[in-house]
Amino acid sequence: MSPLSAKSTDCSKPGVVDFTELDKRYGNLNTLENFLEKAKKLELKVVLSLPIQTISTASEWFTSSADKVVGFEDRMVWKDGTVDNKPPLQNGVDDWIWHENRSAYFGMRGSEAILNFCSEALVAALSSTQCAWLRRGVSGVILKPDYVLDQTCAEKLLQKMVAETTICARSSNLESPVILVESSLDVEAAAKYYANGRIGANSVLSTALTSPSKQTSPQLALSILASLLYAPQDLLPSWTTSELFQSRITTRYGSDTVDAINLLALVLPGAAVIQQGDELGVADTILEWASSNGTCWPNPILPSSAPFPWSDSSNGGFSDGEPWLPLAPNYRYANAKSEFANENSHVGVLKVAAAMRKSPAMGPHVEIKRLGSAIAVLRWGGHGSLLLVSNLGKEQMEVKLSTIYGIPNEMSVAASSAGSSLSVRSQVAVDKSLKLTPGETLLLAGGPRHCGGPGPVDKIANKLSEGWQKINKYFSN
Repeated sequence: MSPLSAKSTDCSKPGVVDFTELDKRYGNLNTLENFLEKAKKLELKVVLSLPIQTISTASEWFTSSADKVVGFEDRMVWKDGTVDNKPPLQNGVDDWIWHENRSAYFGMRGSEAILNFCSEALVAALSSTQCAWLRRGVSGVILKPDYVLDQTCAEKLLQKMVAETTICARSSNLESPVILVESSLDVEAAAKYYANGRIGANSVLSTALTSPSKQTSPQLALSILASLLYAPQDLLPSWTTSELFQSRITTRYGSDTVDAINLLALVLPGAAVIQQGDELGVADTILEWASSNGTCWPNPILPSSAPFPWSDSSNGGFSDGEPWLPLAPNYRYANAKSEFANENSHVGVLKVAAAMRKSPAMGPHVEIKRLGSAIAVLRWGGHGSLLLVSNLGKEQMEVKLSTIYGIPNEMSVAASSAGSSLSVRSQVAVDKSLKLTPGETLLLAGGPRHCGGPGPVDKIANKLSEGWQKINKYFSN
């Protein structure tokens, strides 16, 4: 879920004012309790985003820190100086703002005060906040602990917060919470957040599928492999289709690539995080259509924040009144009512792939291969094989699935992208060329991968066996 913490209603002082309190614009704690209870009945676990990097200058934490109240003094990033001598800007700080009462500068990012991750008092306070949300019934949190001013402090903060969740869960008789991390760092640096023989996150959200512009098949394959290889042994990344507050798939790459990204997220090993709206192929809204009434909203006004379209009605079924932002321009057909009624829609494809994740054919092993402008992902080692193949190029192409060694001679189409020439349950002969239009994506299912036969490994093994037979014969004489 998006952040629920109480945010400022003063547009000139945006940001969180209380991390523990529920923003009243979402309802009250009874509303949250009813929601979590319904999710539990549906066997859904709710993971909540906690925005821990910045805070509103209207918050008690900020004013107490400015007044040097004991326990709050260093919760913000402060710099000594004089009113006429502003500190130089540095990475992670948009501006330094002079505070008259404190006679010092505080760091700002996006009109919000930057929290000091090196402060033990701050870490303790954030850990307490996290525990409060867990006790209310959420099953885990998503944290973004990046702190470029001192990344060592960021790693220690995460370890402390994860350790405190365990203590909180045990003392409150809760299930072990899920701790996910999102990061803007490169994949190698972000991998330090994992629990690799120490306290850390259960998983790190990979950005392999969320690049601002469409990647080629080699680029995407390398991004995916980097996320898999930098993860510690026995731990896996989570695959998100779009980043929070960033453009959705349809706007980034076009509607013909929606199924490709969603299917990749579900087929790759690890958890899948489908950003709300991506399952429908919803586009970003056009902010020029928005009315300016001076209202401050809990979330930033961004194109990707368009209201979720439940139906094709005038307000998309989102509200009886006027939504806080204009609906996406394609909501008349990209809405929940239309999509769920159509088996061949983006949602229909997603539902099949989600079901296949529980199939015995979803083996533990993965092989990623480039086939020209297409990418192929093979899951094998179970009772069957699953093969995802997607044309990421701009032109129609032919792929030869036979270059993927050991797959069954014939596979069935379990799911196909919208507009594909191959319908579900169609048979695909592996030894024949397969034509794919731009964006066309197929999820194929078949028997177990066959690793025997006259492959190169078998030939080497036969030669070694012949060699040992000759040696044994020599010594036996």
